Amino acid sequence: MTKKSTAILCLVLFAVGALTSWLYHYHLEKKQNTEACSVSVVVYHEDARANLTLDFMYTMQKQTGVIALSGTYFKNEKAIASIRRDVSYIWTENKDSFQFTSVKIHEVNEDSLPDNVLGDVLPDFFIYPNHKLNYTILKQGPRGFLFTVGKRPIFFCSR
Repeated sequence: MTKKSTAILCLVLFAVGALTSWLYHYHLEKKQNTEACSVSVVVYHEDARANLTLDFMYTMQKQTGVIALSGTYFKNEKAIASIRRDVSYIWTENKDSFQFTSVKIHEVNEDSLPDNVLGDVLPDFFIYPNHKLNYTILKQGPRGFLFTVGKRPIFFCSR
């Protein structure tokens, strides 16, 4: 075998190994059936405002997920604190009706808003473990989901 054919063989084997590795990881990711959607909301309470982003990440098979909550809290139009926490949850479903139960709340270092103040703009589900939140979730084609309470739309979560 010449040096040239040895080099080509090594290159081909490397490429095959890289492709096999990528296919294996792609298969594992699809097997877990993990999906995600995001929504940006603005919540007002008296002279306070919270600009929030909620990133829903969930696994259909295990009926578990994490909501990455981030944003800024304003009081009298002045930024007072940042909000950053991950809410681990489980859910039960009945057709299009979902009941989320918070399991663990992980406050990230930059989360500087006290829980009692955050409670003015968000449900307890985002603040304390073992609290429930109920939504009807309607699929809106491949673009995302409409979260409703009763017949009232609350927000659109885009993929």
